[in-house]
Amino acid sequence: MTAVTPETTKRPQGSPMADAEMWKTYRYNGFRVIVIQQWDDPFGRRMVRIESLDDGGEHATGMLEADFLKDAEAE
Repeated sequence: MTAVTPETTKRPQGSPMADAEMWKTYRYNGFRVIVIQQWDDPFGRRMVRIESLDDGGEHATGMLEADFLKDAEAE
């Protein structure tokens, strides 16, 4: 498996780079979460997987990065 980094990720012309940072802690919907994965879905949309820090990582979910960034605050 190839790691996805800004250097290896090709984006359509004019598409901004991801703002969410890997392994960074954010506040999201009242919880502390960490970004554990980033990828582009088959339709070219940027996705993130986040994991909760408040429950020892028992809960994780994936979503569009833009949706995450609308409500997330970096710590």
